[in-house]
Order: sequence, then C-alpha cells, then structure tokens
Amino acid sequence: MKLHNFLIFPFFLVLVFPFIFGISDQSEPLQEQDLPRYDDYCRTNNNTFSNAEVLTYKLYYNVNFLWIGAGTVTFKIEDRGDHFFAEAIGRTHGGYDWIFKVRDTVQSIINKETLLPEETVRIVNEGSYTRYDHVKYLRNSRLAKSEMGKTRDQTTSETIYIDQCVHDILSTVYAFRNTPTDHLGEQSIFSLDMLLDRKKYPISMRFHNAEKDKKIKGIGPVDTYMIEPKLIVGNVFSEEDGMKIWVSQDNNKVPLLIESPIAVGKIKAVLESHSGLKYTPNGY
Repeated sequence: MKLHNFLIFPFFLVLVFPFIFGISDQSEPLQEQDLPRYDDYCRTNNNTFSNAEVLTYKLYYNVNFLWIGAGTVTFKIEDRGDHFFAEAIGRTHGGYDWIFKVRDTVQSIINKETLLPEETVRIVNEGSYTRYDHVKYLRNSRLAKSEMGKTRDQTTSETIYIDQCVHDILSTVYAFRNTPTDHLGEQSIFSLDMLLDRKKYPISMRFHNAEKDKKIKGIGPVDTYMIEPKLIVGNVFSEEDGMKIWVSQDNNKVPLLIESPIAVGKIKAVLESHSGLKYTPNGY
C-alpha cells in the first residue's frame, strides 16, 4: 500500500486528503445511479464558516481491532481582503513517526465570491516521498499553470486546460460544506471536479440521511447528517463504497467523524477541537 496519500480529508477533506479519497491514475467519471443531483459549485456563497475558523482532527489507524492514534490534521481559514487564505497541516505523532513520518501542508487562496481557488501550494513530506506543487489558476483563459517536482528547487512547468469551475483540495472542502440544506434529500448526489497533481478528478458525495444522537467518541451524542463519498479505486481503496462521514446538523456543517475501511485495516478521523465557528455549535 502506498502511503503517500495521507492528506485529503476529505474531507471533506471530505474532508478533503488523498489518503481519504484514494486518488489514483483513474480519471474516468464514476458511474452513479439515477439519483437527484446537485453540482452547482461554480459560484458558491459562504454561509457556513467564519473568517477565523480552526478545526483540528485526530487521525486513527486500526489493525486487528486496535485503534492507534497516528496523527492530527488542522484546517484554518482567514479573511485576507478580497480572498480567503486556507491552510491544512497534517502530521503524524512522534510515536508513529518511526513507522511512517508525515509532514504535509496545503495552502489555498480562495475567491470570496465563488469559493474557487486562485492559487494552491502543496508541500508533501511522507516517509521518503516528497512533492511540491504550486498552481495558479487563470480562470478567464481556462488554464492552470503548475510548478511541480520533488522539491521547490526541482520543479518543471506545465500549463493545464481546466474547466471554469474546477476546485482544489481545500476549496472542495469549503464548497461541499456550503451545500444548501434544502438540497439535502435522501440519496441525493453532490459532485464537483478537483484538480490534483495536474489531473482532474470527479469527486462526489451521496447524502444518505439525518442521524439523530450519533455517538462520537470525545464528543457524545450529536445530531448529524451521514454522507458517503464515492471513492476512486486505487492504491488505498479496493472498492468505491465504504467511507462514511458524519457532519453536524447545524449551520456550521462541520465534519465530526470520518470512518473508512482501507486495503489493510481501517482509518478514522475525529474532531478534536474547534474555534472561531460562525454559529454556536449544537452539541459538540
């Protein structure tokens, strides 16, 4: 199993982390059932997060019924004039570093009016694997310019043709969280396209139901929405289905718990702390 897929949440990172989404070289659109769809993420109004929100998640890895605290991921977003600056930092704990050390950072400049990315920087350090990728989006020309390589000093340039509404890792998270609740119907599909490593990937979520008093370790019972991403089969995931995300059933729409089987064992991410939420949290 290749572990240089640690940092997409998924979610949501959804989040939205490659370890969660299982990104592979497969680029064909996923086949969905004939269900109600929502894909209007080209101009997303922000009614969900504040200008100073911070969310921290603890990541666990399970083998043989033993859950091991493997690391943390922190998402931050702040107001910088005419745009948002978003950042996700993922790192393994010191006790886990001897198995597989991770120090990842993703930064995005996001347009306030559309929540589309204007610029993205990914710095990946996972074991012996490293990657640097700096992307600038030229929306009017439908182009993206990428400087990518093993390190910042070893990059090559490439210009990529993009759709007008393509997102990056972090804007995907914040766009999905701003899905209007009046579109949340049982078995609805929510989809957008995401640019990663110079390729476009279709990302979709299936809304299953509202789940009342979901018990979450460290948080307690809380009202949630349960959502299932359609995973891209690759190095980490052997099938499309299996991951489940529980999102707070309030106006913040914060992912509280993510669980998924992987090729070897299981993983989960649990909200550990939060600050600067736009609305008073309901039960967490």
